[in-house]
Amino acid sequence: MESILNQMFSFWSLLSVLPEWMGIFLALFVLLQLARLILLYFVPPFLNLICRLLKKMLQLLSYPIMVLLCTMQRRRREAGKADIPVWIDIIEGMFALWERFFNKMIQLFMKRKRSNKRIKRWTFHAATAIVILLTAAIMNNPNEWYTQKWKIAELWLSKDQIHIQASQISQDQKEFILNKNYEDGGNIREAPALTAPHLYTITNGEIMHFLNQEQVDSKGIKWLKVQTPNGIEGWISSLIVEEK
Repeated sequence: MESILNQMFSFWSLLSVLPEWMGIFLALFVLLQLARLILLYFVPPFLNLICRLLKKMLQLLSYPIMVLLCTMQRRRREAGKADIPVWIDIIEGMFALWERFFNKMIQLFMKRKRSNKRIKRWTFHAATAIVILLTAAIMNNPNEWYTQKWKIAELWLSKDQIHIQASQISQDQKEFILNKNYEDGGNIREAPALTAPHLYTITNGEIMHFLNQEQVDSKGIKWLKVQTPNGIEGWISSLIVEEK
């Protein structure tokens, strides 16, 4: 498991140095191609098996019912009633309809095997086109939901590595905690601005490591770049913290 996480982190590290649009494109491309392979190689055989099982169950169910209907109809003829009731026609029609449906589905799966190369080709092109459209939509219409999800994915993929890095922070580095006036906690943001997306809520007494970066926003508020014990890096207002 650790090896898999390290490989995922290595892949994520490669994405982090690329432009944002390229990182989004590659991540979506990998996800959609994996989904395409699952749909091509796992879903059709599974559905084919289900259709065959349902067809067999239909045959097992319909046989005793049809025998019973034949017996009833024979007795009706012996009693001088040669007509066939409507409800018998309905039951026979329903069984025939379901059997034709399952036969059609099985034939479609067999046809898919014969045109497998063509299906692979057009699904690959379709998935690539969807990735391009999604990347363009995300870059042209960035929102807080996308930012939060991207940061959560980034944190999850790199949490083990960040934990190691956090444990190796120099002992002489400054540490901050919240002021006593902020018992409800304070917000760590993605950028040094009150309008920047919220990354994490620091609680009273929780230690933040100062990363030796400061910025002053347009309102004159000084922001400090900090790192939490669980590895989240962001900006917090100097007005709500004090040195430990």
